[in-house]
Amino acid sequence: MDKLSAILSPLREEISSLKEAINFVDNKFESFGKRIDSLEIKMKSIASSTSELNDLKNRLDRFENDNNNKEQWSRRSNVEIYGIPDRKNENLINVIKEIADRCKFSFNPSTDIDFITRVAPKNKDNKQIKPIVVRFLARYRKDDFLALVRKLKLKTSDLGFSGSSPIHFNDHLTSANKSLLKRAKELAKEKNFMYVWVKNCSIMVRRSDTSPVIHIVDIKDLNKIK
Repeated sequence: MDKLSAILSPLREEISSLKEAINFVDNKFESFGKRIDSLEIKMKSIASSTSELNDLKNRLDRFENDNNNKEQWSRRSNVEIYGIPDRKNENLINVIKEIADRCKFSFNPSTDIDFITRVAPKNKDNKQIKPIVVRFLARYRKDDFLALVRKLKLKTSDLGFSGSSPIHFNDHLTSANKSLLKRAKELAKEKNFMYVWVKNCSIMVRRSDTSPVIHIVDIKDLNKIK
């Protein structure tokens, strides 16, 4: 019996050690399982948060687009003029009268315009000439004026100023649309498009005389310039 016990004793110890090893492995697997379950819960939470963030971003984009469209609509009768130097005690109505005379546009301040003003740049350190904004009372009058004055290609010397810098007359775009126009011009140049222009506050591009006109409404439309 003693001999049998002596033989069985090491076996019992090995079996006991094996059980301990199996229990250790089981505990580890259980721990790993809990960690995996925890990670899955976190991943689901992240996926849900990502979906919510994407939804919020889409809603914010729609809100910004709607707000920009409303702001642009409010400027539909405005003309923005760049390049006319400031003068002390200037009379901007007289400036517009002189321009109207030169392009043969019949102009009556009391019935044609709502207001006229210079616009200060957002950056106070900007030393460029302040643009002039004219709001016409009727959209069609603004369109007629803009069409005529653009053909004239006025320079500062034409209005009695020194130098001969060009004067630019544009639709009064929002800041967002000005940035969009700038990017459209950059891409058009890069992709060899011949034309980029603004008509009735809408940005348009065209590769050639025979190509279709592409309307650029928002940043996604820039992908059409390819």
